[in-house]
Amino acid sequence: MSGDKKTASEKKVIPFPNLEERLVQKGLDLLSSRDFKEAANLFSQAREMNAENPESAVGLVVSFVELGYYSEARDLCNELLHKGIGDYFQVVNIYLMVLLQLNEHREMITTIEALLDDDQVPFDKIDHFEKMLGFSKRVLEEKQEQADLKQERFEEEMKETELFKDKTESEILLGISKLADINARPFIMQIKDYLASDEGHPFLKTLLLNILQDQEYDREIEIVKFSKKTKLVPSELPPLKTGEFFTAVSGMIEDVLGQENPTQAEMILSLFERHHFLIYPFEPEKQDYPAWAAAYHVLGDEYQSGECTAEEAAGKYGADAESVMKTVQELKEYEEISYPII
Repeated sequence: MSGDKKTASEKKVIPFPNLEERLVQKGLDLLSSRDFKEAANLFSQAREMNAENPESAVGLVVSFVELGYYSEARDLCNELLHKGIGDYFQVVNIYLMVLLQLNEHREMITTIEALLDDDQVPFDKIDHFEKMLGFSKRVLEEKQEQADLKQERFEEEMKETELFKDKTESEILLGISKLADINARPFIMQIKDYLASDEGHPFLKTLLLNILQDQEYDREIEIVKFSKKTKLVPSELPPLKTGEFFTAVSGMIEDVLGQENPTQAEMILSLFERHHFLIYPFEPEKQDYPAWAAAYHVLGDEYQSGECTAEEAAGKYGADAESVMKTVQELKEYEEISYPII
């Protein structure tokens, strides 16, 4: 090899002159011709080169809005406002429009009141902003009135009966679905008794637990599932699909099967997700995660008439074959649990 040759890593990549400016200008042209998807692509490239450029930042926000990507537009507006990028009042206007599309009226009220208090609204725009403020307040008031009415009706309905006693699983599921839209605290004693009982469907118990999480219930409760018992505070629980167990086992399955057999991997992950909903918030010990991933591999292979043994799966995931076989039997027991249907 001659001495004047360089490896790929040694070669310098020379960007096109004024590439950022060219990307921004082309993005602006595409906005004018209403090719918002390609405009967003170019503005994103420009922002990778310089995240502080106001033209590419605002251009990307406008592209998101036109594409209907309101959550992305909201988050980017938040970033620009906090960092002081772009024309402040222009970004605020877009931000408020996006919040309106997302029905985030509480945040609209907070933002507009802060602008009015700080005298940041131009004189000729004050009336417009005050009308927006009044509209958002009326929307929230109407929502609260509807919520109060729904709460009152449900509590009146429950005076003659109970949520769980002498109810079929379908009836309980219907009651739980109503609880999700109201304040569950007036029924907390009934909920606690159901969660702590040896009876009760594990699927329904997870639904109740999710409601308490969503409503930030911060008192200790007891929950019993599959002969296991624990005490916990719902507001402190990690959401479903974010805990270490779920993410670790999902990752192992994807690493082993994701490229080899993506269809089987998708089926196994769907199965794992259903089982995880049943056993939540209980989780195996960390050292058992590989055995669980391997067990799902075996079970998924069985469903597809495969021949992956516990020993083979154990080797793929670095698990103990005996533990894999034991976990497979446990998973089959979960599979036998039918889900309540309205």
